[in-house]
Amino acid sequence: MLSYQHEYHAGNHADILKHICLVRILQSLCRKEKPFTVIDSHAGAGVFSLEDERILKTGEADGGIKKLMSHIMEYTPEMTDVPEAISAYIEAEKKYYDKSTYAGSVELERLFLRNCDKHFIIEKHPQAVEKLKILIETDSDVKTTLLNSDSYEQLNALTPPQIKRGLVLCDPSYEDASDYVNVTNALKTVRKKWNTAIIALWYPLLSRRKNETAQMLSALEDFSKLGTMPCESFRCELIVKKQESISEESKAHLYGSGMLIINPPWKLKDEMTEVVEYLKTKCGFQPQ
Repeated sequence: MLSYQHEYHAGNHADILKHICLVRILQSLCRKEKPFTVIDSHAGAGVFSLEDERILKTGEADGGIKKLMSHIMEYTPEMTDVPEAISAYIEAEKKYYDKSTYAGSVELERLFLRNCDKHFIIEKHPQAVEKLKILIETDSDVKTTLLNSDSYEQLNALTPPQIKRGLVLCDPSYEDASDYVNVTNALKTVRKKWNTAIIALWYPLLSRRKNETAQMLSALEDFSKLGTMPCESFRCELIVKKQESISEESKAHLYGSGMLIINPPWKLKDEMTEVVEYLKTKCGFQPQ
């Protein structure tokens, strides 16, 4: 939706989970010399200032990237005993954090892209589009195609890509209940047309959207088992707030988030299980 601005939420606990997973998938794709395609369906602005008044207003980054970085710097500065997936994410994010900025999905993707790879990002919000244009122009070596269009229509149009190895990252705002149905239909189409793709879907855990979330996830998991090339899928979730602590007036608020990965790279499920456990037990990402 055009009213949604990720600047209020950049660097929060949901971003941490999503971006740790994203970095690990990108690393997996880069292990082979063969080129790959990345399609980011809801791109956002790419890089966010942690001093932006909108981020400061919500304070969500305090419970996300700032919390994680503080733990690493205070307790494990040498990165010992830190899961490899988190270490890789910290390495990618740290140069931005040192400048009081936060790298979103588009920028993280561009860190791993090679000259032979293809990158498509989709975004409709005018302010985000302008920021993305500047970001793309600053590094012409990375081949990124920006599409100012409807995400779900473009997912259909872009698949299957010419380069069949690759990833689709889908993380809508879910402000509109129709997003759950749109995501389900769009990713079913992607899966049907491009059955070798890794599909990474981020979803919020919201008290008032339990049924919609359950229906979306079940439908996509069931669909991944069908066709000529059935594949595995898994979920990982990070819960940071007790549901009973959320008042009736604030039930739209996140109590956590999750990732559904269809056709995951080898070992990713185990790695993300380790990530969630570490965030909970070592970094304090526990229900409050």
